Amino acid sequence: MPGAVRLSLSPSAESALEEVLADLCVSWSISSGNLTVWVSEAEADDAVARLGSAGIGIVGRDAEPERDWVAEAAALQRPVAAGGLVLDPHDPPSADPGRRRRLLLPAERAFGTGSHESTRLALRLMLSSVPAGGTVLDVGCGAGTLALAARIAGAGCAFGFDLDLEAPLASRVNARRNGIDGCAFWGGLLESLSPAARFDLIVANMLQEEVGPLLPDLAALLPQGGILVTSGQLVVREEEFLRLLGRAGLLPQRLASENEWLGTLSVRP
Repeated sequence: MPGAVRLSLSPSAESALEEVLADLCVSWSISSGNLTVWVSEAEADDAVARLGSAGIGIVGRDAEPERDWVAEAAALQRPVAAGGLVLDPHDPPSADPGRRRRLLLPAERAFGTGSHESTRLALRLMLSSVPAGGTVLDVGCGAGTLALAARIAGAGCAFGFDLDLEAPLASRVNARRNGIDGCAFWGGLLESLSPAARFDLIVANMLQEEVGPLLPDLAALLPQGGILVTSGQLVVREEEFLRLLGRAGLLPQRLASENEWLGTLSVRP
């Protein structure tokens, strides 16, 4: 990844930075009375000129070394066991999966590797309920983790879509690297589905603000007895989210939590 330039300024300049550097990609912090600004190498000279024109003195300019943030983040990831699966971000494997099936999910394109609490919650709830030979939909699929896991767990076919157009590409790569077929991924909105589409199980690992408005439409994609698994909501807002599920015609049957995160499994009666 490109390097950055660190500029040291007088702390009194903080109030002017928003106006002077508003359209540049910068960040800044104050520590022990020192104001530090980071700007990309390509924009450093422009930033220095703007600061000078605004009468802001620069007391230091240093080049930050180039760093591969994705690689550094990946090195900190740990394998996650859920049901009969081990989600491993490392190749070669960093742990013996034992009798579990290893699912290789490297940290790429800024997508997660399944290590986040909300993903673990979704996996635990989903894997215990995947209908053998049924259809599964992963809403906001990211790297395809939940759809791929559902297929391994016995789903006849798994689908996933995401607003991020990089997501279906990452999901397809992960399907190929793990030798998993019977999956389809695309970029788009919920409206990209036919109103006649039906899925035996739908899983959505999304914030409440994102999934809440979609709940009635997701419920309509389930047959009677169909299952919706959600994760990524907050425990402190549990009652509020359960009311949203009820208004969508869904009956919560299982709740799970990890730290501040809430997971639910609901059925369309």
